[in-house]
Amino acid sequence: MKWLKGCAQVLLLVVKGFTAATFVVFVEELLFRSWMPNEIALDTGYHQSIIITGLVFALFQRSLRSVPGFWLLSLGLAGARERSKGNLIVPIGLRTGIIATSFILHTGGFVTYNTSSPVWIAGTRPLQPFSGLVGFVVSLALALILYPRPSPETKMQKYNLETEAKE
Repeated sequence: MKWLKGCAQVLLLVVKGFTAATFVVFVEELLFRSWMPNEIALDTGYHQSIIITGLVFALFQRSLRSVPGFWLLSLGLAGARERSKGNLIVPIGLRTGIIATSFILHTGGFVTYNTSSPVWIAGTRPLQPFSGLVGFVVSLALALILYPRPSPETKMQKYNLETEAKE
């Protein structure tokens, strides 16, 4: 009977984590992956809008140590949206998974934060995984894998337009 109570507590923790994360992420992604980049792109262009919006997103997280990690994460999430043809469900799912997993692992006591570990490796606080080297490396990997790159067709269309303009 004790194991059933433990399972119920873990299930409740999972539901709490995913529910809270989903609502927070839904609002953030609508703002930082949909509305803001589209508005900025009208003035600066697509890639510049992703970079600017990513910086605003990183600063919005209220941790200066986390800015590089969150900026790279934002670039990766913008790429996830681009790869899903503008659909926000993939970035929402990725970000919800990251937040909920961090919450569940730390709140449930599955991972303990060692205060003697170097701040530059583990980060400053348990629920801010992007303020250390580990979070930065994960964000960098996501940005490198997911950042939107022009397709060969787009490059060819741009080349054709430039060639026609010269003639």
